[in-house]
Amino acid sequence: MGRSKNLHIVQLEVDVQQPSVNPSQHNWAEGVIQVDTELSKELGRTIRNGNSFRLVGFGATLRAVTGGSDLDVGFAGTTVVQFCPVTKNGVGAWQSLQKQWMKQKSLSSAVGKYVRYDDFEVGWDATTLLAAGRNSNILMGGLNDAASEQIGIYGNSVDGVYVSLATYYDNMNPIPEPSEDPFGAVIKTAKYIDKFPDFRNLMMPTAFSADTTDGGYYSGAIAMGNIQWLPSDNHLSHMTGSLRYYFKGIAPDTDIPPATGDELKLVITLVYEGWAPLAKVRSARATTQKQLTTAARGKSTTSARRRS
Repeated sequence: MGRSKNLHIVQLEVDVQQPSVNPSQHNWAEGVIQVDTELSKELGRTIRNGNSFRLVGFGATLRAVTGGSDLDVGFAGTTVVQFCPVTKNGVGAWQSLQKQWMKQKSLSSAVGKYVRYDDFEVGWDATTLLAAGRNSNILMGGLNDAASEQIGIYGNSVDGVYVSLATYYDNMNPIPEPSEDPFGAVIKTAKYIDKFPDFRNLMMPTAFSADTTDGGYYSGAIAMGNIQWLPSDNHLSHMTGSLRYYFKGIAPDTDIPPATGDELKLVITLVYEGWAPLAKVRSARATTQKQLTTAARGKSTTSARRRS
């Protein structure tokens, strides 16, 4: 049975040029995808970064660039999108740091009905932050702290520069030491080393290239890059709208590389069926506790049935 839900498409386009030296030694393109920003543009309203997003399809393609610098035989490669999975510990880390951030904003009168669009937004790591003006900061040493830290999901925290959800939560919640037998030997070690979840990778191979003969004639070409759909009624959730991507290509289909590296446009497509907040949601129903009383209970006016 096919999906009947309204799907939301998020696309990122970036120019990729083949490096002229050692093309296999580094990434040809890398950066951050802020899913919530792209969805906000589509819907015309604020979609918060602090959501768990339900992904149902993903893919990447390469295409020619109109007015690009050069294109001879093209190239192929693999696009990788990294995400933080949704777990109890991961959500707990986000809620704890978001709560501290909100308290600091409240004390400085920087939140409320007169302050719009200031959302708790986190980058990926210290080198892959969100666009200028979007990444949230926090004073980890309190309001009297000399310098604030930018907030991200992964990476090592540096005082006065950067703090990550991973190191913050793992340092605050160390795993218990393993048990020992009467002779002091460790019985078994834990199956995990940290509580915060490691990131996961989505692989997307793609190609836009031609093959040439020894005489320099084209002998064939291929353009490849499909959307991979998850099985119907299934989805993959990632925590926050911040993702990291990178593209690593391979050499072109020719023995002699072109003098000028070919330039193509990489298009990453992500398809979502919905999202849900990471913040604790208060119940909309008012709860009233029953008042205790010492007054005597009224006598029942209904006659009890005689037991037979």
